[in-house]
Amino acid sequence: MKPRSTVTTSFKQAFELYYTSIFRYFRFRGADADTANDLASTTFERALRGINHYDPRKSQIQTWLFAIARNVAINHWKSESIRSTIPLDDDIPDFDDPPLEDALILTEHKEQILLALQSLDSRAREIIALKFGGPLTNRQIAELTKLSEQNVGVILYRSLLKLRTLLEARHDG
Repeated sequence: MKPRSTVTTSFKQAFELYYTSIFRYFRFRGADADTANDLASTTFERALRGINHYDPRKSQIQTWLFAIARNVAINHWKSESIRSTIPLDDDIPDFDDPPLEDALILTEHKEQILLALQSLDSRAREIIALKFGGPLTNRQIAELTKLSEQNVGVILYRSLLKLRTLLEARHDG
């Protein structure tokens, strides 16, 4: 058994590394900033309570945390009976030196992008949220969603193609 100080230090590092990604995951899923913050906090509270059940031989800490986050999201939207929408007047916070994928959200066409995301089915939105909000690899997403890695890639490709088509149509119109 690991000494408590080692577990606490590792958990603190995981929190610092992944809190923002989990927060963004909830934002991509449709939560406003306050709700996303609450859900991310809930995720880490549950993770801390269950830290003794985490086995690094089975998965990376990031994958384990996102599995908890997915369950928190499912429970939240079931209990609240909330339709997964993103308030367009609610700004997604800017992050220092965002990865290229995050530029999707930080463009001047944020409202159009968020509306286009809502046109995707829930599975596609979930995968987009994990990929770009996480950001998780296709393999990690496959592990979480119980889909094949190839299927995740196809869903991402088709979803991004659909988003591009919708955005181009709105831009041209």
